[in-house]
Amino acid sequence: MTSGRGPDVLRDRFRGTLLGLAVGDALGAPAEFLTAEQVVEKYGVITEMLGGGVFDVAPGEVTDATEMMLCVAESLVAHGAFAPDDIMRRLAQWLDSRPYHVSLTVRAALISYRSGTPWDLASRRAYEILGGPTACNGSLIRCAPIALLYRADAATRLEVSLRESTLTHFDRLAGWSCAAFNDLVVAALHDRLLDELPAITRSFDDEDRRVAALLRDTPGAEVEEITSSAFVIDTLRTALWTVLNAADFEHAATIAVNLGNDATAAGAVTGALAGAVYGASGIPPRWLEGLAVRERVTGIADRLFELAGVD
Repeated sequence: MTSGRGPDVLRDRFRGTLLGLAVGDALGAPAEFLTAEQVVEKYGVITEMLGGGVFDVAPGEVTDATEMMLCVAESLVAHGAFAPDDIMRRLAQWLDSRPYHVSLTVRAALISYRSGTPWDLASRRAYEILGGPTACNGSLIRCAPIALLYRADAATRLEVSLRESTLTHFDRLAGWSCAAFNDLVVAALHDRLLDELPAITRSFDDEDRRVAALLRDTPGAEVEEITSSAFVIDTLRTALWTVLNAADFEHAATIAVNLGNDATAAGAVTGALAGAVYGASGIPPRWLEGLAVRERVTGIADRLFELAGVD
């Protein structure tokens, strides 16, 4: 693990957070929608960017996790701050590009927005259309750039994490999960993930006890309790548990994607947190070399680093 908190280390970890997300997404693509048992049957253990899977991606190609993250990140860079109407516009343009995968919740919100619903009402309208909870992981997989830009401003980071989630996810559990994850990312950037976990947990006791319980219980959980699914709590638990128990970035990402099911989300969120811990220099070069969006993601991470005012 990289030590210290100097500018060079922090820049490496900004890059690692976003590159780790993209790597985990691409690595998980062939396992998407397979059970863990089916992953073993078809691939053995996934340790390389194989491509294929239900989306038939090329090796190193990314899916919705990275694509939506870039919509958020590039908007933050363009405006130097959170611009919700611009993020919704970018997400709607992404939807028009016919991506490999769009979750039902995200699709409903973006179609509503594209049909004329104001950006701040689109997720409520989607909730009404779907007729049920929207606490899926679609906002969690894209929220990491918020942690980077607002690394030193906890109050704004909390506010923006919640508001950005509500662009597509009306259920507040999704937003609180994003807020918790971004706090974890910031702690990881400074080598303090385990040290700050109790304080982060306590900060959610009065906000969402489901998130607080997850943060409190996950470090002591058994591997059998870790589940990959589209439910935001499951994805957050997978990322935290895996990073706390892994030896390095490669170990963490490999564990996450081989759980199957929502493997791109598990890989992306785990990869972002592991990347904040180990930096881009801790990601296996063979994975970075094969990553289709490597230069684009690196460039946007560097711009966020500059905007964050790191000295």
